[in-house]
Amino acid sequence: MNTLSWIGMVGIVILTLLPLVKKENRTKEEMRKAIVTVAIVLGIIITVLVFGVNYLLALIVGFFAMIVFDKKTYTKKRLIIYGSIILVIGIAGFAILRDNPEYVLNHLKDNPQTTSLYLAENGVALITYQSDVVRPLASTVKILIAAEYAMQIDAGQLNKDSSVPLADLNRYYLKNSDGRAHEEWLKAMQSEDKIKNNEVTLHDVAKGMATYSSNANTDYLIDLLGISAINERAKALGLTQHEDVYPIVSALLIPDHIKSKSMSEKQLIQNLEDMSIEEYRTLAEELSKQMKEGIIKVEDITFDSSSGVQKVWSDRLIGASASDYGKLLTVISNDQLPTTAAETIRDLLEWPMQLNESNHDRFVHLGAKGGSTAFILNDALYAENNNGDKIEIVFLIDDLNFWQGMLIRKNMNSFESKLLGSEDFRLKVQRELMGL
Repeated sequence: MNTLSWIGMVGIVILTLLPLVKKENRTKEEMRKAIVTVAIVLGIIITVLVFGVNYLLALIVGFFAMIVFDKKTYTKKRLIIYGSIILVIGIAGFAILRDNPEYVLNHLKDNPQTTSLYLAENGVALITYQSDVVRPLASTVKILIAAEYAMQIDAGQLNKDSSVPLADLNRYYLKNSDGRAHEEWLKAMQSEDKIKNNEVTLHDVAKGMATYSSNANTDYLIDLLGISAINERAKALGLTQHEDVYPIVSALLIPDHIKSKSMSEKQLIQNLEDMSIEEYRTLAEELSKQMKEGIIKVEDITFDSSSGVQKVWSDRLIGASASDYGKLLTVISNDQLPTTAAETIRDLLEWPMQLNESNHDRFVHLGAKGGSTAFILNDALYAENNNGDKIEIVFLIDDLNFWQGMLIRKNMNSFESKLLGSEDFRLKVQRELMGL
């Protein structure tokens, strides 16, 4: 819940209780209504904070709960009104939220300035739609970090079974900044009994980055592997449009670091946008160093930036082109890395094969890493079916509004599934996007 959400919830409680200040308003019915309203508000807050339910969904359920517990609802007139509203919402919800892979295709086609799609089949690039445009990668950059990790394991520079104290990882964990990814990884480690003396293995840290998308684990690995080594790896792999890597979490602290008490949000955003990317990266590295050394007590900070400030952070995330990541996926899919490195990175990225047993019916290999912010939805995947046919697919989609983001997320899986499973659909997408 962000600041506006809290203001809304507190406002509802205050407006509900304020009339009860006057004694004449404290009737049994008004007291009952106030108790119900406050209970529903508390229920929404607990549902969001404790169970991680989406705030908007919890708010909608709370609204319907208000209707159910309102005695006036059960008059004939109100039942007709509310019944009609629910019916309209139900029909609209079905029409909008039904499985619709065409929505993704149409969004790509209608937004060439903010979207890219790369698809190669058996070494032949079939779709290169805006694929040379550099766009923010978000967590998709973790494929490159995983590649450097795998290479250092292969070279004997790192031991994947070495122990990493959780305290070292938690120095990079900024609460509410990663959609509970780090918390979910920790829960999985506990349930699998992989935490020994408050330590986990280095390989489990890497898996937490690849499978759960923990940003804390990512920044730990960036420091361990070395930024220069990761950047050199990108060059060695032929990723010619890849921007330099810098820590992800610490960049979220930059706004508060440069903000003065008298600075408005508009001025803060302008100052962030005026920073050169070199200054921005350097400051992110310095703040990350302070997090590592404990100078910045990240446990005392809760991420709660405005949408405008988050947009600047999102826009400035490490960038590359879809073609770059198509090349990287090809290297992985064709086992072009040294043997141990190839096995290591497949173990990190092929979590879909472990997560869903039915994938074994269709694929010998299926690896993926997505990336998202409030404005971005990316995905990069490679697959090899039982006939030995290989496909690499990279989506980079930016500048999404809330509605577009929700619908893209809803339909992306079915769109990808059709691309993987239907040659006719691949050719249709090729025709519509490439004009072939």
